[in-house]
Amino acid sequence: MKEKSTLKPAWPAYAFLLAVLVAGVLAFRHFHGSPRLEPLHSQSQSPLYETGDKPVTIYIKAVALESGKMVNAAATIRQSKSRVNQMKQAILAYLEGSRKGPVQVPVPEGTALNEFYFTPTGAAVADLSVSQVKRERVGFYEETLFVRGLIETLTGNFFEVKQVKILVDGQDQPTLFGHYALATSEASMPVTENSNGKF
Repeated sequence: MKEKSTLKPAWPAYAFLLAVLVAGVLAFRHFHGSPRLEPLHSQSQSPLYETGDKPVTIYIKAVALESGKMVNAAATIRQSKSRVNQMKQAILAYLEGSRKGPVQVPVPEGTALNEFYFTPTGAAVADLSVSQVKRERVGFYEETLFVRGLIETLTGNFFEVKQVKILVDGQDQPTLFGHYALATSEASMPVTENSNGKF
């Protein structure tokens, strides 16, 4: 007479170990991640708007060459479902603004946007790349106009933006090009309450 095998199948033990491993990975990601910032995907990963999204006029800060004063220049973005994507479009419109004609956007050539974040407290965080900028061509005046223009472009078009923070390649830096202090409260707040262009 054949004896019955007393060995139990091993799959329940493997399933239990796999469940414990998955739970451990999820717990680690939950407690060690940084979910407070809402990252904007680059255009190669996810488009900033869909084909059917309607165009919207915003106002980016520029300089009137005749007077040297900051003025509003119209630009067009798409009214995408994500408000954060609209903000990123506004920054890109500012960075790509015209450098020719009677009104110029004060962006040092070579400045690029790495990433953009928006926090629940109303802080817009722009991570910029300036490695391609010829720093000898950017003085205090040019750097001040650029930083103030970026801040005014965001705060002037988006009522949610209470503060703007600028990073350089993901890091806090004292200045962008060695002149205008980024760490001051004056460097992150709008100059005036301007409702023109907000939507």
